[in-house]
Amino acid sequence: MNDPEQLQRLLESMPEAPVPDSLWPRVREQRRRQLRRRRIGTGLASTALAALLLVSAWPDRPTRSPDPAAQPPVLAGHGTDERVRALDQALQTAYERGASDDEVAPLWEARRALLVQHHAPRDGASNVNEI
Repeated sequence: MNDPEQLQRLLESMPEAPVPDSLWPRVREQRRRQLRRRRIGTGLASTALAALLLVSAWPDRPTRSPDPAAQPPVLAGHGTDERVRALDQALQTAYERGASDDEVAPLWEARRALLVQHHAPRDGASNVNEI
C-alpha cells in the first residue's frame, strides 16, 4: 500500500467530504470585511495624498507683515523715470531676498500707477495703436 499510484487511486475513489452549511456564509462575511478594510485603507491613502498635494501646492504666506523700510521712498522732486527706476530696484531687491507675492504687490501697483500717470493720453495719439 506504499505505492503512490495506489494511494492516489484510493483517494480519488473516496467521496468528497461534506461541507458544513455554515461555511459559505462565514466565507462571504470574511470577504466583506476584507473588502471593507481595503476600501477604508484606499480612502485614507487617497485622502492623505490629496492633502499632501494641496499642502505642497499651497502658496507660501508671509509670516510677518511687509517691512515698510523695504518700500522705496518716492520723492516729489524726482522725475517719473527716477521713481520707476527706484521701484524697479526695490522689486529686484525684494525678489532677491525671496519676498512673497503679497509683499511685492504694492510695489507693482505703485510702478503701474506711475507709468499710467506719466503716459496719460494727451491731445494727440500717444500710442501707435491709437492712430
